[in-house]
Amino acid sequence: MVFAGVVDRLIPLQTWLFPSQVLLELDDQFVTLLALHHRGPIPTVKWLERVPLPAGTCEQGIPVRTEALADFIGDLLVERGFTAARVAAVLPALATEWHLVQWPGPDWPEDPRRLLIERGREAGFRLPIQSADLRVMRLEPAAGATAPSSLVIAVRKALLQGWIDTFATAGLGLDGLETGQVCVLRALEPFLGETPDGQVVVVLELLKDRGHLLLVQRGIPVYERRLSGSLAGIEAIADELRRSVDYWRQQELGVTSVQLVLHGSQAALAEAVVEPLRQLLPAWELVVADPFALGWLAGPAEPQIAEEGAIPAGVELLRLLGLALVEAYR
Repeated sequence: MVFAGVVDRLIPLQTWLFPSQVLLELDDQFVTLLALHHRGPIPTVKWLERVPLPAGTCEQGIPVRTEALADFIGDLLVERGFTAARVAAVLPALATEWHLVQWPGPDWPEDPRRLLIERGREAGFRLPIQSADLRVMRLEPAAGATAPSSLVIAVRKALLQGWIDTFATAGLGLDGLETGQVCVLRALEPFLGETPDGQVVVVLELLKDRGHLLLVQRGIPVYERRLSGSLAGIEAIADELRRSVDYWRQQELGVTSVQLVLHGSQAALAEAVVEPLRQLLPAWELVVADPFALGWLAGPAEPQIAEEGAIPAGVELLRLLGLALVEAYR
């Protein structure tokens, strides 16, 4: 039909005029794709899939075979129907480092980088500040505070450039790269923004072989710890959580209550993980951060079949949801 031919010619024109956006979460082994509709009161999933990366293309958060990685990501988006799509991505967790920094004097410094370089190892960063891209986020001073403080996020410039080069080689328009820490905090804002002064929020990401613990108070991340080799049982996890909170209680005497927010692949295991933690930590308020169950994100209108990879559970989507919120406010 003539009409069908016209439609076929309009599809690439519409793609060029109104390119879709695909959100990506990157790590050493997988790339997760999320495309959203923004037509209703909450975002709706258009496409969601996690696909294994070719072996050896990404190591320690760094793209080491740029052309192979670029070809794979570019071809993957074309095969999924996202030709000419623009992308935004969450950087691998190993790519970034953050610290709370208290500045000398009553005012914020004009040159935070110089001060951090002068402090050297005392600044607390493992990566060299001289070769890092910094984001310095001013924090509202707590009651009685005499010096300003900031949340400083550092990313190696070479690593950042490596991902920029990868997407450029793939021929993709890059809207932005964001750190996983910022994305998690943005996604959890409904919880973190309304906590009482004396409450500390324990954000626990549980994966099959490791975990990541983040303590947040008054909306500010104050302590983090990687859990590896200590996930032999749910009792061991509960002990790790108690020790971390007890440590923070010694630093912050005003802690009166604890909220535990679970996410990650193992947070979907209600009988093996969630209910035992409720019993082991009865004084803590426990929340499973599933964006679908909480009404923050709507699933696809029709059941989706992943072509090569798998469809992640809702509890695995906090970083991508946070990235979508970050992009919405750009």
